[in-house]
Amino acid sequence: MKKFIFPLERMLNFQEQDLEKERGVMSRLLAYRTQLEEKRRLLSAEMERVQKERETAIRKGTTVFELRSSGVLLVSGKKQLEELRNESLRIEEEIEKQRQVVVSASQEVKKLENLKDKQLEEYRQEEAREQQEMISEHVSGSFVRNGVSYR
Repeated sequence: MKKFIFPLERMLNFQEQDLEKERGVMSRLLAYRTQLEEKRRLLSAEMERVQKERETAIRKGTTVFELRSSGVLLVSGKKQLEELRNESLRIEEEIEKQRQVVVSASQEVKKLENLKDKQLEEYRQEEAREQQEMISEHVSGSFVRNGVSYR
């Protein structure tokens, strides 16, 4: 019997490559989200440090210039935090869209793999049936050659 050939093998390979590409996109999005979270954490910590220094300076006595400087830093930090939050929201939406793309691509690959498995199982059953027929023919041929009667 001839070797099993899945007629949609090229399509399956293409779908698997597409799935890997989409997973790569998802991976980059998740890494970017992690970077944003880290930037936000660092910025929050820096703002807390500036706020504490400002409060300490106010208690000890400071100049208007120093108060304005720390105030500008805090305002700038708040703007940056807001921008990071907005970017985080945008990236979360993008991640959700990409998650749907990955799920869809994964389902396509799974469909083709299931079809391949089904066709392979049919091939094996046909192969087993052909081998059984060959054995039966061989056995019956041996009986005929050896003159064995069935009575």
